Amino acid sequence: MYISTLLLLGAAALSHHCFAHELEATVTMAAPAVVIRAAYGGSEPVPFAKVQVFTPAAPQQEFQTGRTDSRGYFSFVPERGGNWSIVLDDEEGHRNTITVAVPEPFEARTSQARTAGPSRIERAAQGIALLFGLTGFLYGFKARRRPGA
Repeated sequence: MYISTLLLLGAAALSHHCFAHELEATVTMAAPAVVIRAAYGGSEPVPFAKVQVFTPAAPQQEFQTGRTDSRGYFSFVPERGGNWSIVLDDEEGHRNTITVAVPEPFEARTSQARTAGPSRIERAAQGIALLFGLTGFLYGFKARRRPGA
């Protein structure tokens, strides 16, 4: 009984260890770039992994090569839509080839400019006004509680 339980637990722990180091890729379309995050088992980042990007027009020709950053991220700007092939290799025996379908009009969306926040002087004035307001509130509350006043 105990031996079978130990064997079952050992097999479960070993299988978790084996699958935890599978090289996975998460793709995010952030026009005009494609952002790829390489991770072991989906959680532990793969720093400085070798990345090769192949264009749909010439699948045998490298479009771009590089390495992931220390957090496992790599990005590239595709020149056209289509099925791009990306090869991730940590050079320690883990390798993954993924295909990314990039839509044909893949352009950056225009976004409205952010408005500037309050300046330092405006924030200081707001803070002073808040302090005066709280002080007035406390004095008013205290005066209402006094009997006969």
